[in-house]
Amino acid sequence: MKNKEFEIRVMQYFTENINLQKNWEVAKECAREIIDLRFNDILTGNFDIPSPEELQEKVSGKVPYEFDSSDFINNGPVDLTGLDGDMLSDALKTIESIYQKFHQAQTKIVAKATNKVCSHLSDNLKNEISQIKSKYLSNKS
Repeated sequence: MKNKEFEIRVMQYFTENINLQKNWEVAKECAREIIDLRFNDILTGNFDIPSPEELQEKVSGKVPYEFDSSDFINNGPVDLTGLDGDMLSDALKTIESIYQKFHQAQTKIVAKATNKVCSHLSDNLKNEISQIKSKYLSNKS
């Protein structure tokens, strides 16, 4: 099998087995943490959503790293049965390297989702604050 075809099949396998719900939960959890920590900044109008790099750092430890070589050997899209010890080890290193790139891309996507959730939550909070201000602090005679 050619190297490019091998990489594509491996990447397809990882893509098909991604846990989208877990990643969405990570994005929401991180956004809630950011909003909670920066609540006073939102109240005072000084809140800025963290940079993409900061968001990636925030989510990186929470995006599940789910590479399991034995699972890949048993269920993966590539037949590794004819490989001896060194060849199998090299193939698994290559596969894990591909997974690491996939995981990095996944982390970027979760960071983008976190950005959107943060924006949505902060906008909702700002609207609620405006409504409370107008209700309790307006000059009603």
